[in-house]
Amino acid sequence: MFNKCSLSDIKELEIWKVLNENNFSCMFSKCSLSDINEIQNWDVSNGKDFSGMFNECSSLSDIKPLENWNVSNGNDFSFMFSQCSSLSDINTIQN
Repeated sequence: MFNKCSLSDIKELEIWKVLNENNFSCMFSKCSLSDINEIQNWDVSNGKDFSGMFNECSSLSDIKPLENWNVSNGNDFSFMFSQCSSLSDINTIQN
């Protein structure tokens, strides 16, 4: 959706209703995102494909906003955070 955008501010996405979406693959791939707090309350519980969602978001350093996402229906997480070179701590993510 926003693949290869110079998108760095996603404030407007905070109000998006994504409950019925199941494919989030490459949504923010290669974007300049560093802050994803705005999407922390997204209901992604019907999501199945999260592959490459944040692929090559080299400025992304904190994924704590995603800790409450219900991704139990997800079946593809391949390359979700691939080449996120600023990402250093994922201790907040648990099974």
